[in-house]
Amino acid sequence: MKKFTFTVELVHEDCDELTVCGLLKSAVDGIATYDFVGHTNTTALTEQGLKVWAKRKCNISLARPKPAKAKKKSENAQVSP
Repeated sequence: MKKFTFTVELVHEDCDELTVCGLLKSAVDGIATYDFVGHTNTTALTEQGLKVWAKRKCNISLARPKPAKAKKKSENAQVSP
């Protein structure tokens, strides 16, 4: 017999772990001889941590676009009197 392990990660302000476990349990019910669905931990993400997680796991960039650089004035520009 083989054991298969799957990882599910959800990012949201608040999440009811028991509801999610129940939904996953009902989704896999009857697929295998034995199954277990459980909640292991919750990790608080900083804004930077969320950006890194989203890019690494979902290939989505949450970074804000950098502002355009200001154009340099020409050094030879004449000043009008």
